[in-house]
Amino acid sequence: MSFRNLFRKRPDTKVEDIHHDIQDDQPYNPYTEARLLVGHTDSVNQIAKIDEKRFVTASNDKTAVVWDSETGHRLCVLSGHEGPVTCVLPLKDDSSTECSSVMTASTDMTIRVWELNSRESFEGLEEQFCKRVVTEHNGVVHCLVQLNSELVCSGGTNLCLWNKSGELHHIFDRQSFFKDERGPIHSVLKLDNRNFGVVTASHYHRLSVYDINTSVATETNRFSLQFVSYLEECGEEPISCLVSISGNLFASAAHKGGVVLWSTNSLRPVKVFNCTAQQPSRSLLTSVAIKQIQAVGERYLFVTVANGFEVYDVIGQEDGQGRLKPLASHLNAHDCAITYLEFVESRSLLVTAAEDNAIRLWGSPNKLPRDTADVNTSYKANIEDFLGIDLNPKSKKKPLPIVPKLLGEMNLHSKHVIVTKYLGKYGLATAGLDGMVVIWKDGDEERDKSDILVQRLLTHTGFLSCEAT
Repeated sequence: MSFRNLFRKRPDTKVEDIHHDIQDDQPYNPYTEARLLVGHTDSVNQIAKIDEKRFVTASNDKTAVVWDSETGHRLCVLSGHEGPVTCVLPLKDDSSTECSSVMTASTDMTIRVWELNSRESFEGLEEQFCKRVVTEHNGVVHCLVQLNSELVCSGGTNLCLWNKSGELHHIFDRQSFFKDERGPIHSVLKLDNRNFGVVTASHYHRLSVYDINTSVATETNRFSLQFVSYLEECGEEPISCLVSISGNLFASAAHKGGVVLWSTNSLRPVKVFNCTAQQPSRSLLTSVAIKQIQAVGERYLFVTVANGFEVYDVIGQEDGQGRLKPLASHLNAHDCAITYLEFVESRSLLVTAAEDNAIRLWGSPNKLPRDTADVNTSYKANIEDFLGIDLNPKSKKKPLPIVPKLLGEMNLHSKHVIVTKYLGKYGLATAGLDGMVVIWKDGDEERDKSDILVQRLLTHTGFLSCEAT
């Protein structure tokens, strides 16, 4: 199903500067056509790209669904879990971008491994593709991370290592080892430029570091987890998110706005700062100030801050209090807390999704003029186009932080929007508590495709040749 011009008038609000003025026809919003994908009956928790033409969604309706990114057709329903699917992981093959299988985890305390063959071979089939049902981890899994071409790490009640087929290498029993750590693991991050290992975050004020050791006592290598240490410089607030910035740097964020940049080599803090905490009075009820961080170009951080967002350069200038100065800040970007953000590099747009059911696009309506030789896809150029300023230290620029312009708004979801996923040339996928999955398409590109199809049809039927005579 396709819809055009899905925009509604925003309700009046007494909070100043919540919205920038936006033209009714939204000339800077490319996503003016939407396709509603029917397949889920409950809230959708995650969207993951399988490859350039497919993506998969995980839902509380106990299923995961594989979709065609171009057409929106439902290719396969992965059913068999007896509880909500908490996470999904497409598994990459060795030295390839192709995915041969998908892992899903559920509150039913199982992990399932699903085989993905060619698109034609599995279209319309369901449970036949479950290769393995795993139960050895003894708990609910909240995150799945592929560490290399063969090894997968799961985090939740416990921390486990698996091969891609779902065979267990090692289970680290957190409940027996730790006496004071609160809550399940919600994030696992591979540590690069160091001994092979991972760092994990839970709803606790300390990160945990583990080494991954190899045993060659048998014919096949066996891997095991060994606790190394806590990282103590996170303050006293629970950690809400964990993200890799580069091979040398990663970041953690606390619920109330504290951000720590860590060295992957020394495991020591490089910078510690707090995001802006001043919010409209109604935002004080928000229990989590920072829900997500996205790293772009191994340098820039996009951070949700309650109803708004901020953008930082990790090697940027600091103020007199040792706090990084944001490049951009908009603390009233939505009426409710932002649940997800995603920077679309190729379009220099920031996508935000929130509990007010809206998806919004932010950036600058005016792209910077560049010489042909300078036109490239560098992250710095994309950030400059997003901000609408030249970040060259010698150039004249507006005072920081920049307040990005509202360039577009899409309103089709009836409940909180939970996640977005940029699908490249096929558009932008969104999903939320209403169980809806929507692919937002570039309206101009879709109209051009329709015109070409109509022209081909008329040529095929001979109508155009008859008109010419």
